[in-house]
Amino acid sequence: MLFFPFLGESQSAQTTTIMQSIVAAGSNATGSSGTVSYSIGQVFYTYNGVGTVYNVAQGVQQNGKDDTLDVPDIDKPTTEIFIFPNPTTDFVNISMSGLELQSGLKSYKLYDLQAKLLKQNKIDQDQTQVSLSNLSTSIYILVVYVDNKILKTFKIVKN
Repeated sequence: MLFFPFLGESQSAQTTTIMQSIVAAGSNATGSSGTVSYSIGQVFYTYNGVGTVYNVAQGVQQNGKDDTLDVPDIDKPTTEIFIFPNPTTDFVNISMSGLELQSGLKSYKLYDLQAKLLKQNKIDQDQTQVSLSNLSTSIYILVVYVDNKILKTFKIVKN
């Protein structure tokens, strides 16, 4: 059996404590979330500064902080889209606000339950009215797009 010890020393500024550790095996593991040091068979010897008094602690891991594991707080831009009134009889209003909506081409498409496109139009204002007066009583799907990408889908009930 091969034994490759690692000898490390540290000294505290407040006392004359000297710690030594012999690590039988271990390594560093690195991934996208950070780095972890681990060891197997680690033993610490601490000198108390009085004659030949030593203490032994087994299985102790060094205490350290890795700043790469911290997750910074990021303010995500909020986007709000509301459809009202729902259920409706004649029309629905699309109300939009948020940073993502200040630029970009906004539009909507209205479908029936068989996925047939009934209406489509651009959205130029923060509130847009979609008329449903010429449609029969049913359930419809309203899809809102920003830059030709689906932003949100709504189910509309027409009475």
